[in-house]
Amino acid sequence: MSAQATAPRVAVVGGAGWAGSRHARAFAAAGADVAVIVEKDERGIALAQVLGAQLVPSAQELDPEHLDLVVVALPTTVQPLIVADLLNRGFRVLTEKPVAADAEGAAVMAAASGVNERLMVGYTLHHHPAASIASQWVRNNDVIAVCVRSVAHKKDINSWRADPKEGGVAVVNGIHAIELVSSWFDGDPKVLTTSTSSSLYGSPVPEHVISALEFPEGAVFTMQSYWSPWQEPEGLNQGDWSLTIDVLATTGRLLWSNDSVHIWDRDGGHSVNTFEPSDLFLRQAEAAIKFCAGESPAVGFAQALHATEIADALLAAAVYGAEDVVTP
Repeated sequence: MSAQATAPRVAVVGGAGWAGSRHARAFAAAGADVAVIVEKDERGIALAQVLGAQLVPSAQELDPEHLDLVVVALPTTVQPLIVADLLNRGFRVLTEKPVAADAEGAAVMAAASGVNERLMVGYTLHHHPAASIASQWVRNNDVIAVCVRSVAHKKDINSWRADPKEGGVAVVNGIHAIELVSSWFDGDPKVLTTSTSSSLYGSPVPEHVISALEFPEGAVFTMQSYWSPWQEPEGLNQGDWSLTIDVLATTGRLLWSNDSVHIWDRDGGHSVNTFEPSDLFLRQAEAAIKFCAGESPAVGFAQALHATEIADALLAAAVYGAEDVVTP
């Protein structure tokens, strides 16, 4: 950030989309100057007017001398080339998760200049106050198993989510859990089994995924991730994402359910932390402003790529059988 700037200057690529508009409003609420909205059609006009931002049709028009951060919120298959170009031109970038729809798509980013220093990957789950509690508890206990249920409310599965190249629900939603849980354990997990279904909406992509993986030290990770037409009574991201993470250890149990964390000890002790619902996009924007000032990102490229590689193996196991698939 330049010394003259009173607030970090931010551009949002894909600012009129579901995620992009949330990013733009969150950065404005966090005190940033949302200076530019990048949209190729008139969809960005209203948001640009509200935020007092310039509207431009292409990321090619952005100038690193005039911006401190570029946020990229586009379909997963589109992001890598744009992010790589921005990094090569010297920008600091926050990109929506995952880094690509698959590891092959991430290769172009891996070769970009400054990918390990100037890229932050938008895994919002790390910015929930429960994340640090759960992560510390896992580090301090001998974990046997982690069970995740991740449900995103969607009325329809259409537009880019219905593109088979985007990977379906495991890549679009379940990847949050894959990334967080894989950050707790060393090594590459073995995929034990995976089952997928597209029966609920009838779309051409996996809408429901159940998978079991095992990390080298023995912890088993089971995940159920699906899109749901029914909104649940409680959830993250303004109620549209219901998340439960149940961790079993030799010394106790941790249950993270949306905005509460329960911890039980073997001796019968029980503690509860309950948090007020929070805007994870706002929390992430606040962290990204610190990233602009030189702090390390909560999730960098290497960690995000590891999650994408695991998702690749998980989906391949559904097609070829788990015994024929290993993670890199």
